[in-house]
Order: sequence, then structure tokens, then C-alpha cells
Amino acid sequence: MIEDLRKDPRVAWVTDVLRFGDMDAFGHVNNTTFSVLCESGRVHFFTTRLVPILPPGSYIVIVRLTIEFKAELHYPGEVRTGTWMTRVGHTSLTLEHVMVSNEEVVATAEGVCVLMDAATRRPMPWPDATRPAVEHMLRLSAGAGRFPQKSGVGARPRRY
Repeated sequence: MIEDLRKDPRVAWVTDVLRFGDMDAFGHVNNTTFSVLCESGRVHFFTTRLVPILPPGSYIVIVRLTIEFKAELHYPGEVRTGTWMTRVGHTSLTLEHVMVSNEEVVATAEGVCVLMDAATRRPMPWPDATRPAVEHMLRLSAGAGRFPQKSGVGARPRRY
């Protein structure tokens, strides 16, 4: 499963080095660090793939992040975060992340981001000229048989 993601050019990978300060009183990396790893993956994905094609006067913000913890992380170490896009909405996009350390999936995450108009600071639709390039980056969700999928109340992402 991880090998398929590594080979897919639509997945952007970034490596982060764990810091001593990332640990908590229980001797493992604190859960808040995982959101920083997602941010690192998201920013890398945006700067290498989306920023070059965004319309002038726009930017992207995150509106939701859900993390599923799979295993503990310990200092010292490195984490590779893979990030890809699974959905493009009217003004939003959905990203998935997988965090891997020592060849083990330590967490998965899903984030919803919204394209914003810098002048009005309000959501803006994906322009017709940009949408095909964005849709070209889509990859099916790894949750479809690869990683456990969310279930129950609230499992479907909100539309923006």
C-alpha cells in the first residue's frame, strides 16, 4: 500500500525530523505534532503543485483536519508524510495524508481546504481555467480498502 503511494506522481512526499521538544510526559511524540506533520505535507503539496496554477489574488486555507492515530512515535526519528488530493468541490478540495516512520503507518489524516479571494476574504469557486489542472491531480482515497475509513455520524465531509 505505501509502495503504491510512493510510486504515484500525484502524491507529494516530505520528510520531517522529530525533535526532542515534540515528546510529551509519556515519552512519545505528542499528538499535536501530527497536525504539524500534516501542515508540512499540505504546504509542500500546495507550493509544488497548486500555487503555480492558482488564480492571482487567491489563497487556500484549511477548514477541517481529522487525524487517525495508528502507532506511537518516538524521538529520535524521521517521519515521511505523503499528501494527495481526493476531491475538488465548488470552492474546496480534500486532501489525504499518510505519515510513515520506519516503514510503519503511524497516522492518516484528511483535510478540507477552501480557495479564498484575497480581496473579499471569502470562498471563491475554482475558475474554469484552473479546474481541469486541479482535477488532473486527483487520486482515489487510500481509505478505499487501504487504510481504515471513518464511519458513523459525521463521517461525510461538509460541503463548502
